[in-house]
Amino acid sequence: MRVFTPDDGFQYFFGYYDLQPFDSSERFHLMHRVRFMDRRPRADDTAELGAVDLETGAFVRYAESTAWNFQQGAMLRRFGGDRQILYNVRDPETPSGFAAEILDIGSGARRRLPAPAADVSRDGRRLLSVNFSRICDFRPGYGYAGVPDPFSDVRAPEDDGVFLTDTETGGTRLVVSYARLRREFPQPPCSEGKLVVNCVTFNGAGDRFLLLVRNFPEPGQSGWRTMLLVSDLDGRMKKLTDYCVNSHYYWKNDREILIVSSVSPERTDYCLVLIDSETGEISPLPEPNPTWDIHCSYSPDRRWIVGDSYPGGERGATRSLWLIDTERGVMTEPVRADTVIPDDVDIRCDLHVRWSPSGRLLSFDSTHGGRRSSVVLTAEELFRHAGPPAILR
Repeated sequence: MRVFTPDDGFQYFFGYYDLQPFDSSERFHLMHRVRFMDRRPRADDTAELGAVDLETGAFVRYAESTAWNFQQGAMLRRFGGDRQILYNVRDPETPSGFAAEILDIGSGARRRLPAPAADVSRDGRRLLSVNFSRICDFRPGYGYAGVPDPFSDVRAPEDDGVFLTDTETGGTRLVVSYARLRREFPQPPCSEGKLVVNCVTFNGAGDRFLLLVRNFPEPGQSGWRTMLLVSDLDGRMKKLTDYCVNSHYYWKNDREILIVSSVSPERTDYCLVLIDSETGEISPLPEPNPTWDIHCSYSPDRRWIVGDSYPGGERGATRSLWLIDTERGVMTEPVRADTVIPDDVDIRCDLHVRWSPSGRLLSFDSTHGGRRSSVVLTAEELFRHAGPPAILR
């Protein structure tokens, strides 16, 4: 286990746990490089986008963007193999003020799509987009600053929601509107408030997507609740839970979703559950099952679940990496990492642990050394771990 990002005065991070930073050789790891670590990005703050060579430690710069945040970066990802990358940028010529850009890192050729990426299908043919300005009003750490939401005063607009873009033609259409979400899935008071789609993610086949619908907290409310839905590409939706506690999730396969959920509006406790997106059947993950929120993902062979949790309890100010062996029914805590910035939801540094394509390597972001950096370790290091967690300070 080692920090692989340079110690050159810059801050390095990749971003979310369900994006793939490794190339197919598992030598080059995509990264964001910025000059600060302890405040929200402003509209004119630039993130350099590139990759770190895991053998030499060198950072190779590919592009830059001013459409990014510390949680998910610029939605940087591989696109159609190792030769191209996709990321979000500002573009005043598009309806939202943002766009997705595709870069051929060999030739330098670039092209833009008329909408920013919230997710891209595995085959690269389709892109899902949401209103990042609306998200910025809801949770600044997941949106992009500087572009006002044209629907900020509308609780459930007809002309905003989830958009689908053909990445070949650039054709874009509204698939799910906020007005439809309110009409088709009423559950007062949540559905009567101002709505926001916080996350959308394709299944592996790219023929359906999951969406988390949340309500802006109203005066006197303690927070928001989340409705879990699945939709096909024509906007035919199925409700999987009412508004309740729904948090981090991962597609186990084309129809099953692993998610941290309370399942019911009457409950405030939660755990990992599997939801069949076709039948709606919900089943708690067999023990061991953490009763705290984690950024959860399956290993490529679907035997192991890895996740990271927030500071709290006996862990103090550290963030923990958890590993669940679903065959043996064993959960371990191999790593704890200190955090050196305030635990502010908009600037915090979650570990966001991620698997490489083969499952041989994992990486995570951390501030344990006093700066934003990234760590790489082998799966074997996790699988063979015994005893107390390794502490990164």
